[in-house]
Amino acid sequence: MEKYDVKVRYIFEGTYTVVAEDREEAESMVAEDCGLVLGGNIHTTRDDDEVTDWKFGCHPDLQVLSVRQRGGKSSMSVFGDRIEELRKDIIEAIRQLLHDHAMNAIRFPEEDYDPVWVIWFGKNGDPYECRVTGLRVTDSSLTVLAEEKESGDEVECYSPFELGASNIDWLSGMYEAVWQQLEESKVEPQTEEQ
Repeated sequence: MEKYDVKVRYIFEGTYTVVAEDREEAESMVAEDCGLVLGGNIHTTRDDDEVTDWKFGCHPDLQVLSVRQRGGKSSMSVFGDRIEELRKDIIEAIRQLLHDHAMNAIRFPEEDYDPVWVIWFGKNGDPYECRVTGLRVTDSSLTVLAEEKESGDEVECYSPFELGASNIDWLSGMYEAVWQQLEESKVEPQTEEQ
């Protein structure tokens, strides 16, 4: 048997009846001077002529927020691990598609009607919107070749260090673009030698 930490939220819902000048004062009165303490009762520090009544059920709604094995990883690191695994899977799928066609790089046609867009950060840290123009793979990395939208300059994003080559949504779009060019359209791809 293992020990688990189960994080929960109890929600008590009810209504206070208050006497106030306007909605804002009514909200302020309840937010500042009404409450509940576990092991205690619903209460207020206001006078009886200001808070005239309240109605709350005695059983709360329960929400389970997370379950974590004692001594195990936090749920945040579990999500991080899953995201990293998905990133690696997408890059491996791109690598495998290119390998199946005896390629280590691909260029996308300029007339592509639905290009993949990424953000590339220059040396000064400024973000630039870029259209992906190609990909290059090795056994251990993926390089995204892209054209900056405003200047037309070609830039490169390297996995796993730069957002343009690590964002899983963009990687998924790149996989779809490679698959479409190599598998669906059956058009002879443009290759790039290293």
